[in-house]
Amino acid sequence: MSTDNFKVVVLGGGPVGLTAAHALSRAGIDFVLLETRPTIVVNAGASLVLLPSGQRMLGQLGLLEEINRLSTPLGKVQRFDHQGNDIGDFHFFVRMKENHGFDPRVISRYDLTSLLFSTLPAEAQSALHPNKKVSSITTTSTAITARCSDGTSYTGDLLIGADGAHSLARAFIAPTAPTHPFLTTFRILWFRFPTPPSSNLFSPGTATETHGPGCAIQAFSAADHCAVGLYERLPSPTRERVRFTPEEETEVVRRWAHLPISPGLTVGKAYAARIQAGLADLEEGVVEEWIGERTVLVGDAAHKFTPSTGAGWNTGMEDVVVLVNELVRRMKAAVGVMGVAELREVGRVYQEARFTTVVGDCELAGRMTRLATWGSGVTRFLDRWFMGSQRVQRFLIDKGAQAVARTPVLEFVEVGKMEGGRVPWVGRENI
Repeated sequence: MSTDNFKVVVLGGGPVGLTAAHALSRAGIDFVLLETRPTIVVNAGASLVLLPSGQRMLGQLGLLEEINRLSTPLGKVQRFDHQGNDIGDFHFFVRMKENHGFDPRVISRYDLTSLLFSTLPAEAQSALHPNKKVSSITTTSTAITARCSDGTSYTGDLLIGADGAHSLARAFIAPTAPTHPFLTTFRILWFRFPTPPSSNLFSPGTATETHGPGCAIQAFSAADHCAVGLYERLPSPTRERVRFTPEEETEVVRRWAHLPISPGLTVGKAYAARIQAGLADLEEGVVEEWIGERTVLVGDAAHKFTPSTGAGWNTGMEDVVVLVNELVRRMKAAVGVMGVAELREVGRVYQEARFTTVVGDCELAGRMTRLATWGSGVTRFLDRWFMGSQRVQRFLIDKGAQAVARTPVLEFVEVGKMEGGRVPWVGRENI
């Protein structure tokens, strides 16, 4: 089957949606992308960590040079307790570099989305439509249509829901399922502040974590700013969606203002110098149904977990790669137009390939957040003495190295050879 008469509607223009735009464009598949916000690139949101798997895929797209310019490599993570005592450094990022050849890197959401947008071909950029709030999704025997509140509508053969944790695409797939399927046990106060001048505490690439009862902090320093995430355990888990007020954000800061981000720098002092900030729930979970009638979910629409392991965009990127690979494979083998049954089979193979991995990623992220917030004497002991051991850290990272090496890549994109580490990449030998 030719790609000429096939069209995809993508909901969501965040990093995962833009990754889908790149993959579909490279595959020669026509698409349209609908984003609720007034512009595709918005200077807002927390920073992201690019893991080796994500960088490998960005290398396929020819973006590594720009990524290296816009992001900052991360090394060891200095860890402290609430009193500022040293509880042992993390060397996870260092070991990842040794295993896979890529430094994990920190990048602002703005810089990543700007890069993904600006490097799309002009024709693909013209397919991105901001300020499009989708109000309904309908299907016929031959197509799926997204209707927007401004009266416009967009029709295709397949709809990809990259529209986040509160996904309209997910509600279309499972209209009787809970509106808010993810469980929230933690919320995050995130903010960015300028890197203190003439300071060795936050030179580019510096990373710190503060652990203790009820609250943990992660901080990553780029060239000109430091990104902070403060994880606070809620009094009890909830499935309700909450929109926080500025007063609630101020109260979280007041409660933890005394905690050290690094020696000599507290949460209160850093927050007072903030460039941007926000307070949000950290939903966790993996929904059971990722596929419906001409519809499939990727990224946060299908699974959501805490940012403790930095896996967010990287996992959504892997979803896109597996889905588009399977779509291209089926289109090449198909005779005539692919119908509902064939598209559902594409989705089934995709979900089956990703589900177990994503569940494991979700559990790992939650486990790391719970260890860092010391919910019991056991977690405190494990975090201080077990996770603080470099021997244990090497064992844990090396245990997962083969899974990282098997991270999927686009099967239809040719690239030059990339340098690896001690664990060879699996799949496409030239990447």
